[in-house]
Amino acid sequence: MRHLPLHRLNDFGWFRPSPWLYLCLLLLCRTWLLFIGAISSGESGSDLLALFYPNRSAFYLGLAIGIPALLLLWLQGLRHRLAWIGPIWRQGYWLLVTSLLLDLVLQLYQFWQHHGQFVLGPALVLLLSLWSLWYLLKSRSCRLLFSHQGELLDQ
Repeated sequence: MRHLPLHRLNDFGWFRPSPWLYLCLLLLCRTWLLFIGAISSGESGSDLLALFYPNRSAFYLGLAIGIPALLLLWLQGLRHRLAWIGPIWRQGYWLLVTSLLLDLVLQLYQFWQHHGQFVLGPALVLLLSLWSLWYLLKSRSCRLLFSHQGELLDQ
């Protein structure tokens, strides 16, 4: 049996998420972050959205793909307080992998729509998405984070 990396546990026996996992979650939430930026910019918000998402359906799909990552970011802060979050949290690993795969399909579809024309911004996002998928599939700490249950805090 392998030893658990105890330096990754907090005082209550819960695994702490790695900074790389937070970056993967933020990558999946990028459409939501752009949406919040567009709302807060006022009148130029629609121009900002049109710059990054000329196709509205891709924008809406990006929002839908980001919902699981937002949910997991929210549940991460509550998982040690509420018992009903445990079963949902344990499904988070495969939820993230599925979201990243859907995001990759959406990016490849947009690449295909532009007839394979190279654009630096989407190419970097595609590279980061591939790296995030590789990280999630190869990281032992991510699998442990979503499978290990620590003690619940007293209410």
